[in-house]
Amino acid sequence: MKKITVYTAGSFDMLHVGHTNILKKAKKLGDCLIVGVSSDALIRKYKHLSPIISYKDRASVVKDLKYVNEVIKQDRFFDVEQLRPYRIDIIVLGNDWENKSFPELENCLKTLNIKMIYLPYTKRLSSSSIKEKIIRMAIPIIRSQSKRSK
Repeated sequence: MKKITVYTAGSFDMLHVGHTNILKKAKKLGDCLIVGVSSDALIRKYKHLSPIISYKDRASVVKDLKYVNEVIKQDRFFDVEQLRPYRIDIIVLGNDWENKSFPELENCLKTLNIKMIYLPYTKRLSSSSIKEKIIRMAIPIIRSQSKRSK
């Protein structure tokens, strides 16, 4: 019986429960979960901002999660030639990506005959909302740090 291989990808900058929710749900869809972690250069290209955590550290943390079987470096979105050897059956993304134009994904699904599943996005938490909260709390954080270092 063929094992089902599931693939998902992301930045995974400032890993949080929203990330682990999607990885846990993706793993339940198959036998093997492969995760593409975006390179620093790819993040800079599409977010116009460097990640907070380096690729090496983000990949290490994702790889250590019990749901993840393998991590691959994502230098380009849904690169057909990079993904072809993995014989992926299902690609999973959060439903915040649904109904968005994503030609690389559409080409990958069609070329490699992969099923697409969108899972519910954890709306209450995102890396962007965490960064915004840090910005709002910058002064109290600095005060706290200075008190602890005395």
